[in-house]
Amino acid sequence: MPYGRPMKGKYRRVPATVHIPTGTLDIIDEYLEERNAKDGTKITRSDFIVEAIDDHLKKLGLAENTSPEEAKK
Repeated sequence: MPYGRPMKGKYRRVPATVHIPTGTLDIIDEYLEERNAKDGTKITRSDFIVEAIDDHLKKLGLAENTSPEEAKK
């Protein structure tokens, strides 16, 4: 049985378990609620976590198509 929503775009998605302190989840949920109300978007907690991971990988210079100069920002 497939999990989650259908894949978007060209990227393969798989379920992953992440253990996050409840206080951190509260901060994320509050931020997303405010952002979604302000922008009229429907960004999910999962979308937020994937975006945070992508940003961190870029900072480390480990993301695809990331130059060393871009990683130093």
